[in-house]
Amino acid sequence: MVPLMSEPAPAYFTDNIEASYVQFDLSLAQGETVDKATIEVARGGKSAVLKDVTLPAKGFKVTAREVLTALGISANDYHLGDVFTLSVLTTKNGKTTRSPASFTINVVCYFDASMLIGDFDWVSDDWDESGTITITADPNDPYKVYMDMASSEGLTTGNGKKIELNINPNNFRITGPKSIIADNLAEWGLPNYRDYAFTPVAGSYSACDDMYNITFEITVSAGSWGNNVFIFTRK
Repeated sequence: MVPLMSEPAPAYFTDNIEASYVQFDLSLAQGETVDKATIEVARGGKSAVLKDVTLPAKGFKVTAREVLTALGISANDYHLGDVFTLSVLTTKNGKTTRSPASFTINVVCYFDASMLIGDFDWVSDDWDESGTITITADPNDPYKVYMDMASSEGLTTGNGKKIELNINPNNFRITGPKSIIADNLAEWGLPNYRDYAFTPVAGSYSACDDMYNITFEITVSAGSWGNNVFIFTRK
């Protein structure tokens, strides 16, 4: 019997042990049953049974403190960069099986959504520019943020639109739509370069460094300047 596991949210611990947990749903396919389901945790070559769980389980939470206690690990031996593994074992008719329902838990720096916004210095060796920018959040979604790159680049004839970034709170990866921030670049002596746009093609936010690393494809209607890496660091 293979338990069905939702994507954990969050899927990491932080350097704040008491505030750290992972959470997910567990269930079985319709008609399937098990005598027992057990959560096992491991770090390196050491593993331990954490606790049994009754299926289905919605919003099942496992805390960092529980994991450390089960493994006999002291707080002094808990570090950034540690990797734990959480697995589900099932028992039926006296036979215990390790199921594919598992995931790794990385220990990262403490994170709060408010860290995503504020004033940042940015630099791009690819684009050969630098500047300062204010990043703001969508009022209905703290993981959707906006940056006014046209103003930051000194483009006074932008169309008022900002670059939209969406941060995955489970892994801090960044995605976003193509954002046309100026209708043309006549101000820069390029009147035939229309629809000046930034599209995030890769990127992430690092809570440890309070920094964004984003690769933008920069385009106009006439073509593309390719992928350009931008680093945004809090002022």
